[in-house]
Amino acid sequence: MKEKIFANAALVRSVAAEQLGVVVGYDARGVQWLDRYIDGQHAQATPEVKEKLVHTLGSFLGECIRQTYGGQWVVEPESPYWFIRFSDDNAAYPFSKVSKQLRHGADESVLGFFVAIGAMGLTGPKAAAQAAKPWWRPW
Repeated sequence: MKEKIFANAALVRSVAAEQLGVVVGYDARGVQWLDRYIDGQHAQATPEVKEKLVHTLGSFLGECIRQTYGGQWVVEPESPYWFIRFSDDNAAYPFSKVSKQLRHGADESVLGFFVAIGAMGLTGPKAAAQAAKPWWRPW
């Protein structure tokens, strides 16, 4: 299943580049673009299209989170969606957040969600290792 998540995330990037003329990465700028794109879909997409977008756009958001802050994709038997686990006590649910913004609009911003993860320190080993580096040693 992780392969499908990675493929969906890559699909978002390729569609953005090929059909929309926008190059997006798995980073904060990618999430800024995603936030605006979801707002547009909130206003114009049918419920059926919105449901399909949850999987692809949620995969992209999850990869932005994972590649920026660390963590791992996991799924639990009682959960319908995969999520990013930072530790036993901390996780992010990108599919749920995308679904909420598609249904409710900007009040459920994926960008605000993404920023809050970093601000609250809900990060995995990758981000913790980066933060532990002295400012004078960029390598």
